[in-house]
Amino acid sequence: MARLQHTPPHASLEEAITVLFCLVDDAYRLLNPKWRSHEPLKRLSDSEVITLALLQQLRGIESCRSFLRDTQRFFPHLFPGVVGLHPSSLHRRIRKLGCFLEPLRRDGLDELVGDPETLIVDSTLLSVLHPRQVGQSAGLEGAAWARWGSFAVYGVKLHLLCATNRVPVSYELTPASTPEVLLTEELLDGSGLGDGVARRLLGDLAYRSSGLGEELADRGVLLATERADQRPSVRQHIEICFAALKGTFGLDRTLATTLVGLATRIAAKMTAHAYGCRVNRLLGRPQGRIKELWA
Repeated sequence: MARLQHTPPHASLEEAITVLFCLVDDAYRLLNPKWRSHEPLKRLSDSEVITLALLQQLRGIESCRSFLRDTQRFFPHLFPGVVGLHPSSLHRRIRKLGCFLEPLRRDGLDELVGDPETLIVDSTLLSVLHPRQVGQSAGLEGAAWARWGSFAVYGVKLHLLCATNRVPVSYELTPASTPEVLLTEELLDGSGLGDGVARRLLGDLAYRSSGLGEELADRGVLLATERADQRPSVRQHIEICFAALKGTFGLDRTLATTLVGLATRIAAKMTAHAYGCRVNRLLGRPQGRIKELWA
């Protein structure tokens, strides 16, 4: 396993995995009334496959082959079906169940976010191919070149709506050239919080638009956009959220080669982040300290 001085007691990790599975299993059975279909014939149940998908992201292992090797070595008693399982088989099952990842993430979102009066919106570029790889491949559908500071990135853009406690509320994946103002209302609609709940929305100058401000005002939401040196300190929470998603979950280091694969991996990372927070709450740990438990 990882270096002992950085690894939590094995029993604590197994307890966390058990809690994770119970949360996933309870929610999945409600989301999919046909969950019993062909279940006896499956080597791994659907709940086990989703749990493994989230566990892979929580442990920060991008390679499915490496993750399966570790799971077969350290947790075969928790997931007997992984013994002898080929990585491509697990990958196909995860892709097939990918449509349940976002509903699962939203299932426990209320307890993590509550009814925030302030939300923060921002976006970040995700590089999907190294510049030298772009000319050697067919590229990735939906990806494009975009300027980022003094250099160019070939990738997509992740738009994120975040609560002040650094929990992602909603997100959208778009081509890198999509303007931020076009996704703001869609993010609010996707939050499930309803009009008038978020009374203030904080964003940077990319969201400054009189038209957007008027449309949000009609919904009872005040759009506040300030220069970097004038932003309130609470605005930094979304930057910390992005840093955690990239540092702990490798949001900008996926191994996806297709747009569907990229969307599935990002959905798994966002869902894993939410469930990592929920497991911490149930175990009496600080909500945002995810990495230490699963490393």
